[in-house]
Amino acid sequence: MDQDQEIQATLDLMVQTLGKFDADMAAIDVMAARIGKRTTRLIRVVLTVLAGCGAVILFLVADLTGNMSTMIESMNTMYNHFGFMSKNMHTITDSVTHMGQNIQGIPKIADSMKQMNGDVKGMNTSVAGMTHNIQSMEHNIGLIDGGVWEMSRRFNSVTGAVNHMNYNVNQMARPTDMMGPLGW
Repeated sequence: MDQDQEIQATLDLMVQTLGKFDADMAAIDVMAARIGKRTTRLIRVVLTVLAGCGAVILFLVADLTGNMSTMIESMNTMYNHFGFMSKNMHTITDSVTHMGQNIQGIPKIADSMKQMNGDVKGMNTSVAGMTHNIQSMEHNIGLIDGGVWEMSRRFNSVTGAVNHMNYNVNQMARPTDMMGPLGW
């Protein structure tokens, strides 16, 4: 009879232990599901923010490129106007020089016109340098545009990695799902 009581006590202890184990596994399963849901929600929010930032950056680079093109066109027009102005100043200087030779009382005007002609030539050279700098800026904007497209491609790669992480999180939670069919 002692042996039956021992067996009964052992069975009761096993049933009690298995019941506690089943309750613990159910709690772990609930916690794993909650963590999985939160992780999925966080991943979706991060991907949405990244997509929004990428779209804004692409829009701003496109707008900047358009503005730079307009500015370069204006600089080219200004450069052409300064070229015409330089030619006109040269013609005026020649005319005033001839007038100075014919009229001895006006040599100071001819000298001033020569100085103005030199100043306009200097301005013409400066505008040519500015045009070159603007073209370099346009080239750099093209490089930035390429960098933004590369960043967009990398965001897509990050999205794939995050989706893979989401899959791995779900795979890690599967052992808790597998204990349900065993009746624990």
